[in-house]
Amino acid sequence: MAAQSPKKLLLGPDSIPIYLLPPVEIVAEAPPPERIAEVRKQWAAFQRLRRNVHLVYPLAKEAARIVREVDNERARLGKKSRDYKAYSRRLKKELFDKYEPILREMTVTQGILLIKLIHRETGVDAYSLIKDYLGGLQAAFWQGVARLYGSDLKLTYDPAHEPLIEAIIEEIETGKSADWVLDVYEVPIE
Repeated sequence: MAAQSPKKLLLGPDSIPIYLLPPVEIVAEAPPPERIAEVRKQWAAFQRLRRNVHLVYPLAKEAARIVREVDNERARLGKKSRDYKAYSRRLKKELFDKYEPILREMTVTQGILLIKLIHRETGVDAYSLIKDYLGGLQAAFWQGVARLYGSDLKLTYDPAHEPLIEAIIEEIETGKSADWVLDVYEVPIE
């Protein structure tokens, strides 16, 4: 390409050379189909996690509320008192009637997430809660049931290892979208 002669722009005593360049078309290279498929798969997994947290988190909050309520009653009545035992039996029946159908409909993934979120909300793993309130035999039974389905009631929650879950919970609690997630996962173009 031949050199152009510059035009000059005069600004006071100074002059600035101006060159007119031909237009340049910039074309982005499309990602390979494997990368597009991988990003879509990651995005779908994140959306499933988000949906599961939205389903399970209210149950974990309710479990934490019930644990606080039972602890208050236990402190007020005494663990060995007849009134506390009657209260405990009545509450157990109410909870089974109310939550058993919901828990039966959960997927294994949702169950694992619920166990982790109960630990997050109460600070105690689900096995210890069951053992404390229902006894060691019941805890061992439910641990066996959990193991049959590939879970573990002794799972704990560590926010450092679960940043996506933390972001989703923050989104639920604040009502604001967790925009940083979009930086982690590229949103696939439909």
